[in-house]
Amino acid sequence: MSGGALDRRALRGEGPAAALGALPPELGFIAGQGLSPQSLLSAMNGAPMGVRPLDALLNEGILHEDAYYGALARHLGCDYYRGDPPFASGFDAVRGLRCGVAPLDGRGHRARAVIAPDARSVSRLIEMTSSGRLHPASFAVTSPQRFASLVRMQRGEAILEDALGRLPAGLSARTGMSLGQTAAAGLLAAAALALGIANLQLLDAALAASCWLTFLASIVLRSMAAVANGATIRPPLLSDDELPVYTVVAALYNESEVVENLIKAFDAFDYPKSKLDIKLVVERRDRETLSRILALRLPARYEVIVAPPGEPSTKPRALNLALASARGDCLAVYDAEDEPAPGQLRLAASRFAYEPDVDCLQARLAVRNTSDSWLSAMFAIEYAVLFDLINPGLSALDLPIALGGTSNHFRLDSLIGAGGWDEWNVAEDADLGVRLARYGYKVGSLQSDTSEEAPHELANWFGQRVRWQKGWIQTFVVHSRKPLMFVSDLGTRRAAAAAVLIFGSVMSALFWPAFAIDTLWRAFSAGSGELSAAREATDVFVYILALAGVWAIVIPAMVAARQRRFGFSAKALALLPVYYVLVSAAAWWAIVDLVFRPHYWAKTAHGRSPRAVVAPGRAGVAAPVGPA
Repeated sequence: MSGGALDRRALRGEGPAAALGALPPELGFIAGQGLSPQSLLSAMNGAPMGVRPLDALLNEGILHEDAYYGALARHLGCDYYRGDPPFASGFDAVRGLRCGVAPLDGRGHRARAVIAPDARSVSRLIEMTSSGRLHPASFAVTSPQRFASLVRMQRGEAILEDALGRLPAGLSARTGMSLGQTAAAGLLAAAALALGIANLQLLDAALAASCWLTFLASIVLRSMAAVANGATIRPPLLSDDELPVYTVVAALYNESEVVENLIKAFDAFDYPKSKLDIKLVVERRDRETLSRILALRLPARYEVIVAPPGEPSTKPRALNLALASARGDCLAVYDAEDEPAPGQLRLAASRFAYEPDVDCLQARLAVRNTSDSWLSAMFAIEYAVLFDLINPGLSALDLPIALGGTSNHFRLDSLIGAGGWDEWNVAEDADLGVRLARYGYKVGSLQSDTSEEAPHELANWFGQRVRWQKGWIQTFVVHSRKPLMFVSDLGTRRAAAAAVLIFGSVMSALFWPAFAIDTLWRAFSAGSGELSAAREATDVFVYILALAGVWAIVIPAMVAARQRRFGFSAKALALLPVYYVLVSAAAWWAIVDLVFRPHYWAKTAHGRSPRAVVAPGRAGVAAPVGPA
């Protein structure tokens, strides 16, 4: 049957007794009501090894969860619980969610408790009721998803307290700069002021040297990563029986325009539907997106989590809510506009099985709307460099990686061990990448594409970039609170790389226009008079640094664009400085934003592209690791 509903028109007639007898108790009563035993047996036989028949039928959408549990209540002779009466006042919500049982406020109602049995427990419940050990008047039954929704609705604060705040305060962006950091910044400012009063030229030279060294370190790291790249790893793909349960999470807010496309992309996964645990997290105030999802009548592999109101209102907060109820051995995060390659989950699961020391995999992100505007074209080149060259290169060099905000794949135990996401950091992906490295978890690059819609309008792009830069500053603040511990956790080489990756990226964005102006001034003023030996030496160093910076930006861009088959024209070369001037403006505005609203999440609008363009393929990549 299609559509994910229990088709009552099929509840007619009774199949052969032999087929009926072969069904387990949790399905036999459905066939006894008229559903064809042969159709149930056929669906059961197609389920992967280790998957319970009921889970397979519910997750595949052959049985709809609400309809099934309603039929179960009628079979048992008990009430079907829809939320009335409320849970008892002393109910432990966190424990109740885990065991699927909750006491009820029994006033005016015969049932003393509500039970939401999973597939393992239904047959036991049927046996206990039929044997008389459990009287149907004493309890009510409801579906696991309805139960979870009602618990979150009635006991939201308790659920939030359990799901959030996993990180130690010292590793969260909630508190901003520490007292030690504030004192250090004050002393540095006082020293710079004193030096400026004593010798302004010496202060200028010191500041310039600091910027030059930061730029040099960033250029070296970027160049090493681009050259190193990473070997393409194609593990033997696991069969359906071998695959683990995989949790997929998407945090949605104001995404009613794209959510149906996201569901289609998830439904296209080459992965057993009975082994998928998909969490769609929607804010309670976002009624439009929630209504659109509910209208789709999704099968049981989808769980809609309505996030209770509260602060901070961020994506990592929503992800942590989903993490608290994740059932998979592995977990993947996607954004609302994503179209991951159908084979991505199977490939990631196979990589985890093939490389037991890998804890996280970052898939490649590819922009599909490259022709919408020059901004989206530049964004596409930037993404191609980062996800096709830099991140694989950092992984090959065993250096920390700042994760992208989507298409991250984790071993669930490793993600929980690292503390999940920092809900107070607006670049939770970059922070988590550094934290994974500090905790000793290994991050690799996954040769599989997820196509994305890039912001092609200036306001939308700028707001997103301000948030990213603000989050990177937060990440630097968090991980520099205890610098000796930071170095101890990572080792000197990896700590230096992480500092350059985070701090160097922010400083480069802030000050590269000043460096470019200084370089041009030196070039034009060189012929105006005789230069000192120190000035000549400094000029040579600055020219070499400038050329190296251009090389580190342009050459990887040309290589990545060629691999993505969207070329690198003279127009693109001319627009690169303009694009990075806008990045610099966003970095300066991020400082202002950090002061006045440090945890404000500037929402990127999706579904704005006027055309649906398939992501360009990467040369030389074979299925199933190619683009979607």
